[in-house]
Amino acid sequence: MRTLCLLALVLICTPFASKAMAEPVPLWFNSGMNNRDISFSPSGDVVLTTIVSPKNLFSAIAVSFRRDGKWSELEIAPFSGKYQDIEAFFTPDGSQVLFASKRPKPDREGDDWDLWRVSYSKGDFGMPEALPSVINSTGDEFYPSQANNGNLYFTATRNKETREDIYRAVMEDGEYTRIERLGDGVNSSTWEFNAFIDPDERYLIFGSQRREGEIGGGDLYISYRQSGKFQEAQILPDSVNTKRLDYCPLVFDNRFYFTSERTTPIGSSIKNSFKSSKTNSPLNMKKLTAQFTSPGNGLGDVYSIPLSEITNP
Repeated sequence: MRTLCLLALVLICTPFASKAMAEPVPLWFNSGMNNRDISFSPSGDVVLTTIVSPKNLFSAIAVSFRRDGKWSELEIAPFSGKYQDIEAFFTPDGSQVLFASKRPKPDREGDDWDLWRVSYSKGDFGMPEALPSVINSTGDEFYPSQANNGNLYFTATRNKETREDIYRAVMEDGEYTRIERLGDGVNSSTWEFNAFIDPDERYLIFGSQRREGEIGGGDLYISYRQSGKFQEAQILPDSVNTKRLDYCPLVFDNRFYFTSERTTPIGSSIKNSFKSSKTNSPLNMKKLTAQFTSPGNGLGDVYSIPLSEITNP
């Protein structure tokens, strides 16, 4: 595998809540580049994250392995790097990774995004395989998230009038038998995207833009499922949502992970550098480059908070 050269790699650690792993694990890998998303293997010893180029010209999925209590450097995942790939997701049993890709299609032409899967076992990834045509259409399919029963939730652009919506592919007897657009508790006349489904389908966390009452840029919402129906979505608190884009939710081991384009104190120091250069020592190129390529610079970074801060008991 090719090593992903990072100008800056930030690894934040905290005690892991699971009894199976007493040593620290990362709360986020942030490279200073555009980190789009994150996914953990069920055992917690593999991390996948998408690195996206400026202007979304190219994207690749990177991987890190936890061995002997230490995390390896990020590398391009062996199934990625040749075509545009994003939004990897480990299935609940850990046997597969689902992801979105623009790679050539097995049965038709087109440059739209489709959903793919690749097998995984003990550090080895298999060969990518497109999901069946009942899921992949001539429109775009993004951000797969699978429940314990096999039901697959994803974003799609199947209705031009409603832009991006959240859909569910129902699993029956080991096959996807039908596609359902989620109801008005989740979908609206604006954009809905990046849906994470609780493994037991108790709740759905997703992104949306231009909804009434939004904080700005694109916010994250949660919808609880009652009597088989997703209820009216609630916007997540301002500890998550900002006036910038907040997206790509994931829940793992009682923590909530999400991507945000907010600027942090590191990013804010870019402005301070310009201010200080007017009164103190001149700003040099080395310092400017370090500021521009650090996490918190307004590109995507992955954050984490306790799940209890956003969900009802």
